[in-house]
Amino acid sequence: MKHIILPLIILLGGCTINKVALVSYVVAPPQAITEFIQGLPPELTFGIVVYELDEGQLLYEYNGHKLFTPASTLKLITAATALAKLGTNYRFETYFFKAGDDIYIKGTGDPSLLSKDIELAAREIKWYGIDSLRHIFVDESYFDTIRKGKGWMWDEGPHPFNPNISALNVNYDLIEVIIKPNGVGNTPRVRLEPPTNFVIICNNAVTIDSGETTIEVDRIYEQTVNKLIIKGELPQSHGELRVYRTVERPALYVGHLLKENLKRIGVKVYGSALYGVTPAEVETLWVHYSPCLSKIVFELNKWSSNFIAEHLLKAIGAELKGVPGTADKGLTVVEEFLEEVGINGYPHKIVDGSGLSRYNLISPYELVQLLIYVYRQFSYLYEFVASLPIGGIDGTLRSRFESTPYVVRAKTGTVTGASGLAGYTITENGHLLAFAMMTQGYTMSVKEVRTYQDSLLQIIRRIY
Repeated sequence: MKHIILPLIILLGGCTINKVALVSYVVAPPQAITEFIQGLPPELTFGIVVYELDEGQLLYEYNGHKLFTPASTLKLITAATALAKLGTNYRFETYFFKAGDDIYIKGTGDPSLLSKDIELAAREIKWYGIDSLRHIFVDESYFDTIRKGKGWMWDEGPHPFNPNISALNVNYDLIEVIIKPNGVGNTPRVRLEPPTNFVIICNNAVTIDSGETTIEVDRIYEQTVNKLIIKGELPQSHGELRVYRTVERPALYVGHLLKENLKRIGVKVYGSALYGVTPAEVETLWVHYSPCLSKIVFELNKWSSNFIAEHLLKAIGAELKGVPGTADKGLTVVEEFLEEVGINGYPHKIVDGSGLSRYNLISPYELVQLLIYVYRQFSYLYEFVASLPIGGIDGTLRSRFESTPYVVRAKTGTVTGASGLAGYTITENGHLLAFAMMTQGYTMSVKEVRTYQDSLLQIIRRIY
């Protein structure tokens, strides 16, 4: 190999290859990499660690132990912990019980539950010969009732990246708003998917002959009601607009959807969707099983889902530390896992599962250490790697590395003023590398920062 350096792996205890420690000293680093980093804008704080997996060598390190805001690269830790502790075939269960004239829906944090699953539940309930019911109770007691992560911004708004966390949730806590022009001077046509009156539409927008689209969609929660406020102008020639907004009281949203679906197929529900705890004596009508965890982690990392990450964190806590699942319990499991990885003793701070919080701090060294560890875990390595976006092909890397597709599998991470990229790549000489590069403290566009990251990784791929 070019640029021979100190070995990366020190076997701890002499009896396992799972615990490794990085040697944070590199001999004679390649000049091209150093010159590139020295040429970065001075406002940009940059850190990188590159490691050759098959030969066990630390190839390059710059600010490797410096703490950065990880953003969504933190999901690598959440995903690995979930796969390691729950297993690749773990499935979430959502229960539909009957007690007297009431239905109870009990969730266990399934982040993949969709409205079509609620439709199926309604048909299953009718199949039992049930033609009328009183109330539908929703039981979200498997998790605590804290809806947001620690340190999340209070003013982020009802956007998809800022979801509500609940043991009973549907459609990633989202409602789809579909808006179409409707003749000059008229309010645009608006419909919701799924169709529901759990969310009220306040349409103050107008269709115009021509001009710019200025449509804004806000979701407010007022007097226990979710309201969509639509305003602005939509040109008559404009195509269909699709906007996604979060929904408050997600468990009641599930119960309300079930009630509406039962009504459509002729089952009368005389009462309401209400919060409740499942009684001891119930009849099980149906159990919905989620896809296996490997598929859920696939969605988590490919599309960087904060919703999935936070539900996995609390589910890990509930499964290993007891109900109710909390973020703190999940983080305890994460830290125990990081001790197995070999980085628990290094400075870092993790407060959520998604990386949305600005309180999180981690180093490129620690992310690479995780990637090395996972590379040696046959039981979930392939599921983990398959979940990573592929450069030039899919997920959050579909528009990056387009000139060299398939050679990078990595997790992106972006919040205001911080951007990271961590994962695996194959070099032009056929060497498999684990890497993490992290940037922060900049005011330039994130597109420009990503260009620097991509260019440097291509230099690394050519050199090694």
